[in-house]
Amino acid sequence: MNGLDTNVLVRYLVQDDLQQGKLAAEYIQQVKASGETCFINNIVLCELVWVLKSSYKLSRSEIIDVLEKILRTDAFDFENREAAWWSVQQMKKGKADFSDYLIVKLNEESGCSETATFDAKLQEVEGIRILN
Repeated sequence: MNGLDTNVLVRYLVQDDLQQGKLAAEYIQQVKASGETCFINNIVLCELVWVLKSSYKLSRSEIIDVLEKILRTDAFDFENREAAWWSVQQMKKGKADFSDYLIVKLNEESGCSETATFDAKLQEVEGIRILN
């Protein structure tokens, strides 16, 4: 398994820099051809969403599509695919950001009985305690 940094994943997905996009695609293809996968950790996923939103101005639905596609791709392995998938599904019906949902799910999986937040966008999520 070989880890990917956010910038390599972004170049692979966006292909806005032809040289770096080609190098990223070749690297991922070489790893897959060797029978290995490229590892994407939770921080990289959160940074990816932030970059796609802030730098590339992708809409929420476009970001959801990107996340679903990479989560289904067999070239990639994830720190916690199930938590990431759950977070994407929450994005479809809620208003909070991917990272917020991921925090809630990872806290739950770590044994937290609740996650305290000031973010009212999470009020519909089970296990959330809004402080006000």
